[in-house]
This record gives sequence, structure tokens and C-alpha cells, in this order.
Amino acid sequence: MILTASDPRWAPLAVRHIDRVLVDHAHCEKKAASQALALLAAYPERWRLVRELSALAIEELRHFRSVLAKLRARGLALGRDPGDPYARELHGLARRGQEGRLLDRLLVAGLIEARSCERLGLLGEALGAHDLAPFYARLARAEAGHAELFRALAASYAPADEVSERLAELARAEAEILSALPLEPRVH
Repeated sequence: MILTASDPRWAPLAVRHIDRVLVDHAHCEKKAASQALALLAAYPERWRLVRELSALAIEELRHFRSVLAKLRARGLALGRDPGDPYARELHGLARRGQEGRLLDRLLVAGLIEARSCERLGLLGEALGAHDLAPFYARLARAEAGHAELFRALAASYAPADEVSERLAELARAEAEILSALPLEPRVH
């Protein structure tokens, strides 16, 4: 789904500031659960979407609680969410009104999950023998499944050519958004 790889300097930076990454990651998981619930609330007549995203919201909350446990074990507090400029800009690309909005919201969510998959996988590798390495490798695999779920949902509600075309547009925009942001120890 994503077109460009993260800056190779990101993983070493994230390892050096793993506590900041953990706090940011907790907020990301919380927002992923919230986004799943917001989508099913917006489209309650779409039975497959409601079924799949209610399960996803539960899984994302489990991930949130897992990250919270890591924070607590390290003596860290969750703190206030400073926001995520990456996700905010991506969500801003979703078309307004009925036409195309559902498709865009699903594809944007999928792109965010795909980027999370990439970053968590990089982090798991960069952590080497650190006790958090297997945790991040496991979560990266889960994020890959989430990205695929959103793509599959999009494909079930729009023609394949429309999904491919719009995904390509949004993926190009995602790459531009990521390249314009400062390099920070955050998931996105």
C-alpha cells in the first residue's frame, strides 16, 4: 500500500528514544480503536463493515492495553496526546459528502495501518535483543492484517478500478506528507 520506505534514520532514532515512541504508540492504538468505532457508527447499515470494524476496535484496544502495560513497567505515564500531523493530513484528504467518502476513509485508514506495519517492523528489527523486539515484531504483523482488512473492505464497497486508482492517488499523497514532516521518534 505504501509507496516509499521510511527514512533509514528513523529506526535508530526511535530506538534511542524508545520511551517517547512507546507513549506515541499508545496514543496511536487508542486512535485506531476510535477510528474503527467512528467508521462503524457512520455506516451502521454496512453489516460487513460493522462486524469487521467492531472486532478491529476490540483488537486495537487490546494493543493499547499492551502498550500501556509496557509504559507502566517502565514507569512512564501516558500523558496528553499531542496529536498526529501525519494522520491529520491524511484524513484531510478524504472527500466530503457521500460520493467517495467511505472509500477514502477506508483507504486512508489502510495507509495509516500499512505505515504503522512498516515502522513497527523496522523498530522490532532495530531493537535487536531488546525485550521489546518480539513485542514490536508481533504488532507489525497485526498492523499488516489491519491494512489488508481496510483494503478488502474498500474493495467490497467500490469497483476494483476505482479502489486501485484512488489508492494510488492517496499513496502518492501519503509519501509526500511523510517526506514533509520532521524526522521524530513517533510511529508516524
